Amino acid sequence: MTKDIMVFQDLVLRGGPARLPNIRKILIDHATPPWRHAKEKEREISTDFGNSDLIVFTREKSNEIETVALFLLSKDNNYEVTNIVPRDVRELGFEAYNAALQDFVKRVAGPACRDGKFQIEMTPEKQSLNDWVSSDIAESLRRFSNCANKSTGSSHPSDRKRWFEVLFAAHESHDHLDPDQLIRWLIEVENWPEEKAHDLAIQYEFGLDLLKAYDKNQG
Repeated sequence: MTKDIMVFQDLVLRGGPARLPNIRKILIDHATPPWRHAKEKEREISTDFGNSDLIVFTREKSNEIETVALFLLSKDNNYEVTNIVPRDVRELGFEAYNAALQDFVKRVAGPACRDGKFQIEMTPEKQSLNDWVSSDIAESLRRFSNCANKSTGSSHPSDRKRWFEVLFAAHESHDHLDPDQLIRWLIEVENWPEEKAHDLAIQYEFGLDLLKAYDKNQG
């Protein structure tokens, strides 16, 4: 059975270039408490985003959701949530971040979507290894993890051979895991010691960089 991992969700509002001004207006019109359009904050930081259209909403704490500021930025003729920043806590974990995003969709973006006829695309809050990489890489990673001595990592010759198979598969497909994703998968799904998981992530980055440099040198 494949175990899923909690991740930060992404939200994209798709309407095309002609609909962007309309999407902006209708989102702002649908910002009802505890959400509000933070136009002061928007003006304060808009110059940092160049020509991109920025929309900022804030939410007061209620129903176990933290006080946050949510940032929407125009990109490729869509609006994307680029960040959700807390006011009263140091950082939002996966659950708190996703709870705020889901609440924004429920109270603001969802009703606005129905009136404005644009599309909402939201990624799942849980993903598996197969959502991140090709089946070949996923299978080679699972094979390595299932057979490896978790106290020595890739040190044993047999484990090293299987680890190289992971690197070769990733290099050939150009389908790479983010090092943080690899660490989380090793620890949360495969129960690797934290230190060894970080060691493997470092080896993973170095190995792929080395293979890429080798190809470039050969060319």
